[in-house]
Amino acid sequence: MIAPAFAANLLFWSLQVAAVVAVASLLPVLFRLDTPGVRYTYWRAVAIFCLLLPWIQGYERLSSAIPTSHQNGSSSAVVTTSFGAGGATPDTWGSSILLVIAAGILLRFLWLACGLVRLRALRRAALHRPAAVMHIDLQSSLGTEAAIRFAPALQQPLTFGVGRPLVLLPQALCDQPEDIQRAVIGHELLHVKRRDWAWLIVEEIAVCVLWFHPASWWVAARIQCAREEVVDELAILLTGRRKTYVEALLAFADRTSVVPTAAFARRRHLLRRIALVTKEDVMSPRRIVATCAAMALVIGIGSWYAVSAFPLQDTQASPSTNSNIPGPLERAAHAPTPENPVPRRVHYEEPLLPDWLRSDGALVDVKITLDAVGRIAEARVVDVYRKAVARPDADTARQATEAFADAALASVRQWRYDAPFEAPLTFNVQVRLGQAAQVMKFSANEAKESKAIDDGDALRVGGNVKPPVKIRDVRPVYPPAARDAKVTGVVIIETRIGTDGTVESAHVLKSIPLLDQAALDAVKQWQFTPTLMNGAPVPVMMTVTINFTPN
Repeated sequence: MIAPAFAANLLFWSLQVAAVVAVASLLPVLFRLDTPGVRYTYWRAVAIFCLLLPWIQGYERLSSAIPTSHQNGSSSAVVTTSFGAGGATPDTWGSSILLVIAAGILLRFLWLACGLVRLRALRRAALHRPAAVMHIDLQSSLGTEAAIRFAPALQQPLTFGVGRPLVLLPQALCDQPEDIQRAVIGHELLHVKRRDWAWLIVEEIAVCVLWFHPASWWVAARIQCAREEVVDELAILLTGRRKTYVEALLAFADRTSVVPTAAFARRRHLLRRIALVTKEDVMSPRRIVATCAAMALVIGIGSWYAVSAFPLQDTQASPSTNSNIPGPLERAAHAPTPENPVPRRVHYEEPLLPDWLRSDGALVDVKITLDAVGRIAEARVVDVYRKAVARPDADTARQATEAFADAALASVRQWRYDAPFEAPLTFNVQVRLGQAAQVMKFSANEAKESKAIDDGDALRVGGNVKPPVKIRDVRPVYPPAARDAKVTGVVIIETRIGTDGTVESAHVLKSIPLLDQAALDAVKQWQFTPTLMNGAPVPVMMTVTINFTPN
């Protein structure tokens, strides 16, 4: 069950991140955050916060407290569990989702590797030229030692490498005025000084891993754009000419870059960069501090709401701490009907309890869902009826109840039935856990008449055998104890109807212990029209349902 739980957590985390990034994208506009350095730090902080979000929030245990009936009327709590075995289970779709994500990650890394290979080829094809005086002056001013080469096929200037950084320039740059050349080369050398290539690789790796989330692409683009704005500001300080730098941006704006993060690519960001270049920074230090504090507060509140709305679940929790919400197969399953009765169980595994529970006992009501071949596709605990314990410790009672639920589910998951007439089919069974392993017994139909009915020569209703018509109906008497305890639900009974239309015998298929006997007493008084086969009355087997609801 790790795969579906992990996939669900991945979905919830994705929704949390989407909410955080949506809020974070509005704040720079609302607060008019135009300082490049602050914007760069802001978006990097947002990215780190989103990545750390799974570790800085609490995990919710997928549990649901439901009443646990006791013989003395007291109550405790039990956490219920959903399991899958065979057929279309949560493990299947959870593993499928993770497989698709892994395949996408692999393809993204292959794409990134192809880009690095192409850069290597450009390095080899680049032309060496004697170092110009301008190159030497710029590197001396910035304290860098990068190789500067020209590539005839290159359309955009770019810089890559950490240990041996290389500045690749388009051959067409040589035809530009010296001031523009100085602005372009100074911009690239500033990237070398700041080691921006290493940060770029880290960002691209993060996008590869999180390729399935649009927010990862969005935040990475914001970080890279803000980085260029920071370098633009530094390059202007280096060259001292804003107009010349704007001309340099425009000179390569329409060229196609080898990589999407080249400094002078991304025409859609060009207008904003030019607007920032042409005006002075107007944010005072006090305003920057106040703005950052307000933005952090808003993001914190938004994150709290996002985490509350989409809480991550504890994937390390024990099986008895999962949700009791019906699974997808159960929600689409059919309930037993006379035409689609509960099939015969063909394999049974006895429940096993830990030694420390041998002195206690319980009756566990489990909802199971059969697939088309009679396997248990889904199972979850509906209720646990425990023996009364004098003043039980809260933790001990909870642990005992969870142990009962686990033991019952571990047993039920191994059962097998005949193939149902129409699948999936869902119904309740009860597992009775006694005081010792050797006396444990199964009771899916706990009532005074617990032995199955022998079909004998009786025909089973269904197909060509039409159900008989009830001509005398006796409504069951609601037991006072069940009414006081507000016990409701459906009891399913298998009956043998004789040739004279009377109910010869009855047997509980789906049990509610406090209501079984009342249902049997009523059904045995029913009268039906005889079923005729070739003109002669014959006995038939038919299931009936009794729905107990309080008036």
